[in-house]
Amino acid sequence: MHFKHRLRDATLAGLAAFVAVLCLSYLKSWAHFMVLSAPLGATLVLLLLLPSAPLSRPRHVILGHLLTTSLAVIGLELLPDPILGLATCFGLGITLMVLTDTLHPPAGANPILIYLSGAHLPPMDFILPTLAGTLFMVAFASLYHRAFTHRRYPFAPKAAPPSSAGTAASASHGQGTGGKKLP
Repeated sequence: MHFKHRLRDATLAGLAAFVAVLCLSYLKSWAHFMVLSAPLGATLVLLLLLPSAPLSRPRHVILGHLLTTSLAVIGLELLPDPILGLATCFGLGITLMVLTDTLHPPAGANPILIYLSGAHLPPMDFILPTLAGTLFMVAFASLYHRAFTHRRYPFAPKAAPPSSAGTAASASHGQGTGGKKLP
């Protein structure tokens, strides 16, 4: 990719990130809870710059964050020891994201953030901001990609190339040769 295109893409993504964080910061004063966190910032990077990555799909983003946040909230109640609780919730979060096919690496940081904050808030004070933040991020990425990349997010996975056996068979039937029949 030419530098001119990379510069344009980088500038658009940087401006979009600025707008998203600005909106989420203003949402805090309106909703009276913090919607933005470091894990959600990392999610935004993936959604803007690697939208076709499997881990950037809305299902992975939303459910991965909700799963790890919920685990940390439960962990705070059942495992108040910060070292044991954090380690347990972090490891279990990764395990459950893999088992539920909702792996999203930034979501793995939620137990760390929650345990290190030392806050003992009602569970919904952790879960609602996570839900609001992830829904906002997915919607924002959808609007961004529609407006600037002219593609619909989430991007559809590319079809697998035909196998060599399928290519040979189609070539023998005159397909895949520009419509010309082979002898």
